[in-house]
Amino acid sequence: EVVRQRLIAHHEGELATEEHLQVEAHLATCEDCTREAGLIRDALGRVLALPVPEPPAGFWEDFGATVRRRIAAVPPPRPAAWARVAAWLGRVPGLRPIPALAAATVLGLLLVIGLVRTHRAPRDLPPVEALMVSEDLAIGQNLEVLQNLDLLEDVEVLERLDLLRHLGGGRRPRLS
Repeated sequence: EVVRQRLIAHHEGELATEEHLQVEAHLATCEDCTREAGLIRDALGRVLALPVPEPPAGFWEDFGATVRRRIAAVPPPRPAAWARVAAWLGRVPGLRPIPALAAATVLGLLLVIGLVRTHRAPRDLPPVEALMVSEDLAIGQNLEVLQNLDLLEDVEVLERLDLLRHLGGGRRPRLS
């Protein structure tokens, strides 16, 4: 089916080299497509053999004018609804600046709303003093943890004191 769709292009030499070779390989094995390619070749040969009539005298001189007349006879497409409304507003005296004013008003409102919403502090925040006290508590808790770590290191040294004495040859280490 794909090859049948390409038979005319194959006959006219319009296929790329790879496609041309694929169609040729298929035609070598498929009798139906070979028969159809022959029919296409015969039909196109007959069409090309037909005489081409010459246009009547003056045809080309009138051709351009005829085309322009036909184009002018076609009514222009109707503009979109928004374009018609904009054109109507443009014709009404005094209404021309209204769309620009409306757009500026909307942008201004959006800007004000955005500024008010971003700069307003939430009402449920604690006062500054409460924040300072909570920071002091957090620092105090961390200090206790650090002191406990120092104690744990001391306990670890005491637990390994026998090992340290053994490594030191039974002598007490010098404290300098």
